[in-house]
Amino acid sequence: MTTMAYRRRTAWLLLAAVLLTGCGGNTSQMDSLIAAQEATEAPAAEPSAPATEALPTAPVPASAFIPAEGDVDLTVLESTMVYAQVFDMVSNPDAYTGRNIRARGPFAYYKDESTGKEYFAVLISDATACCAQGVEFVLDGDPVYPDDYPEAGTEITVSGVFHSYEENGTTYVQLLHASIE
Repeated sequence: MTTMAYRRRTAWLLLAAVLLTGCGGNTSQMDSLIAAQEATEAPAAEPSAPATEALPTAPVPASAFIPAEGDVDLTVLESTMVYAQVFDMVSNPDAYTGRNIRARGPFAYYKDESTGKEYFAVLISDATACCAQGVEFVLDGDPVYPDDYPEAGTEITVSGVFHSYEENGTTYVQLLHASIE
């Protein structure tokens, strides 16, 4: 790993730590995770290239959490990283639009009594469970609540195509063409 890549990775780890500690609470778990990661990575030696020769660099994505392409499977990430990934998805929805997303967490239901609209979501919690982010999903077909849905609070795994929409001046994210595994 080049020194520049090492610095970028360290910067992204520190940024993730700052974002995740924004909810408050105990940060010692994040500090120990970062220390353990840094202890396993030794900085690479500087390449011995002439000063006039430019070293090739890979393009840096707008966010370290956005994979270059393909599906995003949140079920394979540790709780700290899955929450950071979801935070990035909500913050940068255009970068994820059209991607297949898979997520696991408790099922949540809400009905807006003033409009009659129903919302279904999987809740993603951070490592300390002090903060949670809901990812709304829309099942294919014509499902009816409560008949075609699990009981609220039931642990589910849901897959769907990432999409964002605006409602009352706020941008929301959801998984379309979703299915519960």
